[in-house]
Amino acid sequence: MSSRHDFAVVFAAPVRQNALRRITAMHTMHTRSSRFGRPCSARGARRAAGLLAVALGLLAPPAPAREYRTIDVVGDSVSAGVNPDCAAMQVYGWAHMLYGVTGFAAPPPQWAITNLWPNITRFNSAVPGSKAWEWANTNGYPYLAAVLSHQPDLVLVMIGGNDFLAYAADGAITPQEKAQYDASLRFIIARLRQLSPAPDIVVLGYYDLCDGFSNHPLVPAQYRLLSPATAEGNRLIRGIAESNGCFFADTAGAFLHHAYGAELGDTNHLAPDYVRTPLSALDIHPVTAGHRSLCQQAYGALARLQEMPTLAGIECAPGATAIRWTAGFGQTCRVERAASLTAPHAFAPLGTNVGVPPLNVWTDACGAAAAGFYRIRAGP
Repeated sequence: MSSRHDFAVVFAAPVRQNALRRITAMHTMHTRSSRFGRPCSARGARRAAGLLAVALGLLAPPAPAREYRTIDVVGDSVSAGVNPDCAAMQVYGWAHMLYGVTGFAAPPPQWAITNLWPNITRFNSAVPGSKAWEWANTNGYPYLAAVLSHQPDLVLVMIGGNDFLAYAADGAITPQEKAQYDASLRFIIARLRQLSPAPDIVVLGYYDLCDGFSNHPLVPAQYRLLSPATAEGNRLIRGIAESNGCFFADTAGAFLHHAYGAELGDTNHLAPDYVRTPLSALDIHPVTAGHRSLCQQAYGALARLQEMPTLAGIECAPGATAIRWTAGFGQTCRVERAASLTAPHAFAPLGTNVGVPPLNVWTDACGAAAAGFYRIRAGP
């Protein structure tokens, strides 16, 4: 992957207690001169000893896309495209839509990955019925080896649904079962990161089939823990992703109120249904509309990758400034500072940061400087 995307932050340093600062964000592109955004004042930001919380506005021209060569999917039947709308032995799901494959339905063109990276090679190694512990058992199962053989530099991971369905079937999820899943997902991520170059990884969460109402007598006994298990599982998945330098994509929020809750007491049910109805025909796989929702969430996560590095915030305190931004795994960013933008070669290097998602931080001990201009330069 490569990137030539720069951004800079312009700020006025504090001079006294309760002083307000003005902040401007700007993007610079490697082929163009700098363009400044609209400055915005900190709102309600006075703190003792001059500590200031900054409300930051960003207005910038489009940045060049980050480039990826190959994408692959680690997943189960949902990612493989099992879809109750399809005839037996046919599949058509969110990954097909993302990849622009025409099958049971036409793919939504606005969420095609080729909008982001027109020449990317696309694989889908999802295995119906598979569990995370099977993917992590590389001696007994060939699943992960297939992904590694494709040498992806971008991977979507949506695995664990079958693990938690099995864990919850007896009415309880034990600490040992959660530990097994935790170790399995961490192993999958670690093994993928052994590729060269190390890929960026987006881990997708799961949706709640019962819209929060799984503890209802109409729900089959083996699914009664589904709602709390999905919520807990997603918290676990997010934590593992973010603590291992991955990006997390939530799918549950967009899916909520579109599933079986309409028959279980959800008064906020929305159309269309994302699952096969009625509840007596319960299927854990989304119908085409549900797969479209998953595709939209996956595409949104990938579109955010394309924009990196992306300014996430700035925090100013007397004598120090902390800049936060998102960057891809291993993406090199150079941090530079200038006292003025008028002098030639104004920016001086402060150091180099190697990206570890989801958030990178650089703190500059700027001392008593009256003003400073910071620039984050991505790329070699």
